[in-house]
Amino acid sequence: MIREDLRSRRIAVIADFVVNPGSALYGRRQAPPSGFMDALVERGWGIMKMPPHVAKLESCERLIEVSVGDLIDYRKNGYDVVIAAVEGLPQQGVWLDAMAACFRKVGKDMPPIVTIRSDATATDADALDGALAPAA
Repeated sequence: MIREDLRSRRIAVIADFVVNPGSALYGRRQAPPSGFMDALVERGWGIMKMPPHVAKLESCERLIEVSVGDLIDYRKNGYDVVIAAVEGLPQQGVWLDAMAACFRKVGKDMPPIVTIRSDATATDADALDGALAPAA
């Protein structure tokens, strides 16, 4: 039985730091973003979490390649995809350079990139919605 996707056919690529800000990987230095993840879920966004930006690229390359392949498939099947890049983090928390290289390698365009703050709130989720709005 095939079920309809409950995520409104939208995928947000999110940094591990945004999903797990209190992780020991980040020195437990920040509380969870105020309402950002809840707002994405409430608005029907599916979430693809990228590997932690503090990991070594060599250990993440294959996962990044697979993730980009999945994003290409999502887009091919009518999903909207937005990358939520975190200002102030290396590779903006989502391995942006490595993702761009993978998209170039297969001749596909990158999805829209929206920069959010590391302490993103529910209002930052508006920017993801805005990235999908048709140009005026």
